[in-house]
Amino acid sequence: MEKQSIACPELKKGNKMARYFDRFPVVDYDGNVAKNILARVDFTDKTKKEIYSTFQFTLEEGFERPDILSYNYYGSSKFDWMIYLTNNIVDPYYDYYKSAEDFKSYIETKYGSNSNARAITLFYRLNWHEDERIITLQQYDSLLANETTNTQKYWKPKLTNTGAVIGYERIKEDWIVSTNKILSLTLTASPTQFQVGDRVSQTSTGASATIDYIDLENNSLTVKHVNGTFVVNTAEGIKTITPIKQNISDAETEYWYAVNAYDDEKETNELKRNIFVLKSSYLAETEKQFIQQLSL
Repeated sequence: MEKQSIACPELKKGNKMARYFDRFPVVDYDGNVAKNILARVDFTDKTKKEIYSTFQFTLEEGFERPDILSYNYYGSSKFDWMIYLTNNIVDPYYDYYKSAEDFKSYIETKYGSNSNARAITLFYRLNWHEDERIITLQQYDSLLANETTNTQKYWKPKLTNTGAVIGYERIKEDWIVSTNKILSLTLTASPTQFQVGDRVSQTSTGASATIDYIDLENNSLTVKHVNGTFVVNTAEGIKTITPIKQNISDAETEYWYAVNAYDDEKETNELKRNIFVLKSSYLAETEKQFIQQLSL
């Protein structure tokens, strides 16, 4: 068994949040003056009731910074905090959309590198968006006849305008499972060199998995996110292999894909492109109420 190390240094924040907290009140904390970052404010009831007080906006690369957006729309960069408030952003460093440069820095700081982030499996999701096949009725029937696992559940009828079935296409649903399978690997030696979260591999088969639990008393590892097939090989330190759970059968593997940390971070960041912007006609009143609430 070989250990695949992935460096995950501590994430360091920059000074991006400073402007956001400039308006927050100060408190005495053990004799030291500090910003009360726990202070929370919200839109006034009047603004909330005005359903047209905000509009949706999609951030474009190069113009995504809140101070730039504030300057272009409100005429001053000082209202960047209003962008955060409108979108209920508590921590601008984590919660706001990251530019390509900021995202690259974030990944490298958190995971060490892009390759490290891509090596970390988080969960499994249906891959329907990559499968545009249309199968025939005969092919659909054969899915049930030729397999012990019913994979017909991954397909739905494709209909004509009159309701006639002309074939079957993949269901467009984002089913998610926490892992594909869980195994217990009993080793020939004590697994003291391993830690939970380590990625381990078997040289002869190329199989790999993530350690979920370590049993030092029984010299065993419980692993998940299994890629490939482990085999018993005492020369490589594997004494026995015991299946514990299988969420995705071998017949179903083609319908799923592993979501890694990089792709999940990228997807989460892209969703943050779409924000709400408070209309300028509500700016003065909202700023006034914001200051009043903080003073309380």
